[in-house]
Amino acid sequence: MTEVIWGFGFEQFTDVLIRDLSTGNRKKVFLITAFALRPPLLLLDEPVNGLDFMSTEYLYRQISDYRRYGTVLFSSHILESITLTSDRVLVLEGGRIRQTFEQGQIDTENIREVLRDETVDKGIC
Repeated sequence: MTEVIWGFGFEQFTDVLIRDLSTGNRKKVFLITAFALRPPLLLLDEPVNGLDFMSTEYLYRQISDYRRYGTVLFSSHILESITLTSDRVLVLEGGRIRQTFEQGQIDTENIREVLRDETVDKGIC
């Protein structure tokens, strides 16, 4: 767990109550706990929101390396998060899978194309 605390740059906050932490540092507490527990399925909702640059980079490495412990399922509106860490990408629309991308297909342009089509189909421009 010490490595994860250090990786998120959290060592100076280990004795601070959660309620006294900033939003970004609260996010780090939850991420540190999740990665330290190593559940077989780790669910993350918009995991980079509120994180500083260094913590975001560390999070990307943690997500990519998590394969040895289990699966990470996360939602994100940030294409960089998706393209740097994902083995499979599902684009959802109305609660249904609209498009699936596998490893060789996961790139920003492919995903943007589907998202562009989604906004055009709904008349959003």
